[in-house]
Amino acid sequence: MTAENPLAGFKFFNEVRPDTLASIARLGEILTYKAGDFIFRFGEPAIHLYGVVEGEVDLSLVFKDKVLKTEIEYEEAIQARMVEEEKSIVVDRVFPGQVFGWASLVGPARRTVTAHCAADCRVIALPAAELRTMFEADNTLGYAIMKKMSDIISKRLQKRTAKLIETWVEAFDVDQI
Repeated sequence: MTAENPLAGFKFFNEVRPDTLASIARLGEILTYKAGDFIFRFGEPAIHLYGVVEGEVDLSLVFKDKVLKTEIEYEEAIQARMVEEEKSIVVDRVFPGQVFGWASLVGPARRTVTAHCAADCRVIALPAAELRTMFEADNTLGYAIMKKMSDIISKRLQKRTAKLIETWVEAFDVDQI
């Protein structure tokens, strides 16, 4: 990555001509986050594709789990109730030179995971609508990017599946599912 073009070191864009890459970079905005900050949450509208310039971003599945909560004032006064707790499982980590937020370019444009910073981060936010317009105008560019996008989606789904199986095996104390 260079000062003049923060996207220059991204493998995702390695098939993009330098002049086109410069045009894409000009669309972007560099955003700064602290460790623990959320960039986006599951289910939100997906309007940007992001690239990590510095730092690390965790991608998590967020779900609701019902748990039994008890309150004990004294031996005879025990109250129990079922409550929903929000939990999350980190399914992938994104490092400098990698992109995330693919849902902004495909499908219904809703976030499929929650992205939060594992460390202080600088990311470039690229407006998806403008990227899609560029891809439609230049089919060669669109094909190259969507080919890269399908690789990312495939790898993230493999990681998600492996993580879910690992979690299920631990939760149900079984050797295999």
